[in-house]
This record gives sequence, structure tokens and C-alpha cells, in this order.
Amino acid sequence: MHRLIKAAALAMAVVTFGAVVTAAAPASASVSQGYVAGSGNWTDDWNDEGPISASTRSYSNVVAMWQMILWADGYLAYSDVDCQFGPVTTAATKKWQTARGLVADGVVGPKTLAKAATRLAVYEGEGWYYYDGVGSEIVHFGRLADGRWDMSIGIDLEWQPLSYAAATFDRCS
Repeated sequence: MHRLIKAAALAMAVVTFGAVVTAAAPASASVSQGYVAGSGNWTDDWNDEGPISASTRSYSNVVAMWQMILWADGYLAYSDVDCQFGPVTTAATKKWQTARGLVADGVVGPKTLAKAATRLAVYEGEGWYYYDGVGSEIVHFGRLADGRWDMSIGIDLEWQPLSYAAATFDRCS
């Protein structure tokens, strides 16, 4: 009987520990989902996103997101936000990465996006966020109920999902 109690206690501990580990797991996303997305705590949603570069997923709303971050930090002119990861965006990305102690390879992968995510903050309640640029510029983001992120661009605050496969902002055409 004593062994049965020990076995039951051990089983309960394993189940409890497993539940804690599962609940504490970070958000998990994948480019294959087609969008910047996450679940659970929003603060780690960008840590497993990308890559985007001049040669990988180079024309999309995610590129526009990255360009808006570069703009907010003073590395890219607003007129250069065009959803195309070209030579100007590559050069600006390398400068941004160098200034933050990252490998300046011009590729926006998980490390670069995780560093950018440290400048995200809650805006008017859960589900609304902003990127706090180094200067006075900010970029507005939302996180939809299904975990996908969206962003606004322009004076009319055109909201679009952050797709890896499509460039749907008006300024992308």
C-alpha cells in the first residue's frame, strides 16, 4: 500500500510539473503560418519570426513592418517604406543591427526581431501595441484574437495583417 501511495504521488508530481512547463512555454509561430503570429504572452511573439531579406520573402507586409521600424528609429525615410526589401532597406538594416550589437548581415531573423520587440509597449489596453522609435516616431500594431499581428500605415491608419506572402498596403503598389 505504501508503494502505491508513493507511485500515485510521483505520478501527480509529473503531471503537475508537465502542466507548469507546458503553460510556461513561449509563443510559437512559424513563417509557414503565413503571418507574424503568436500565442500566450505577446512579449515573445516576434522572437521566432522571419527571416526576411533582399533574397528571402522580400516583398510583403512583414517587410513594410520592418521598414516602419527602421523609419521610427531614424534609419529609413518614410518615402522608402514600399514593402520591398531592396538595397536601401538592406543598408539601413545593417546599420540598425550594428548599432544594437547584432551581426550586421542585413537579414531580419529572430534575433533582430527579438531586439526590435524590446521597444514594443501596450497601447490603450491588451491587443493594441506600439513600437517606440528612438526619436519621437511610433508604429501602431494590433494582435488579433487568433494571434496574428496587424499594423497601420499612413494618415488614414490603413490596417493590414502582417503577411509574409502578400504586400497589401496601398503604398506597396
